[in-house]
Amino acid sequence: MTSAGNGLRAVLYDWDGTLVDSAEKSYRCYVRVFSEYGIPYSREQYERTYTPDWYQTYVAVGLPREKWPEADRLWTQCYEQEPSALLPGALEALGRLAAHGIPQGLVSSGESSRVRREIRTFSLEDYFGEAVVCGGETERRKPDPEPLVVGLERLGVTPDEAAYLGDSPEDVTMAKAAGVFAVGIPGGFPNREALVASGPDLLAPTLDAAIDRLLRP
Repeated sequence: MTSAGNGLRAVLYDWDGTLVDSAEKSYRCYVRVFSEYGIPYSREQYERTYTPDWYQTYVAVGLPREKWPEADRLWTQCYEQEPSALLPGALEALGRLAAHGIPQGLVSSGESSRVRREIRTFSLEDYFGEAVVCGGETERRKPDPEPLVVGLERLGVTPDEAAYLGDSPEDVTMAKAAGVFAVGIPGGFPNREALVASGPDLLAPTLDAAIDRLLRP
């Protein structure tokens, strides 16, 4: 396994909001799903309640727990009605690191079947290989470090040899708890101020800028 001149041997990513442009699409689906239960959901509520753990959003809006499985199905149906898109520069960033021989992985809180389907849709399998960990595939979820630890094990690297790139404070918390270099990249979800406040090791304005910094000797 090769590495960058600074000792970097692997890079792992969050999915939604970091590589995939899903913020507005997610909001529209929340509005549609909650309307099925007579729960109004405004953009202000989205900004106030958003978290990568959507079950916390369910709690915040008062959706009864017994309705959660059905709400999950409705949200997925809504989400799949329009195509997803990679964020600008995402494919180029993956290619740059691949060209430097740096293995890459994905650690997402998103539901496994959706995220893995999108990986196939965008033909990204070769970039991540087996180093994909999705929500529900480990006992504990992000921001617990367990999903990232599993990703590191699949890449065969130690925490001090890796960086994790994400757009949420939960990403930073997970990375720091795992001992991984935490890179924050503000995205389209309404958590930009919280991301800054979480104190990432590197706060980069764009994915491309983050890669520039990670590849610097």
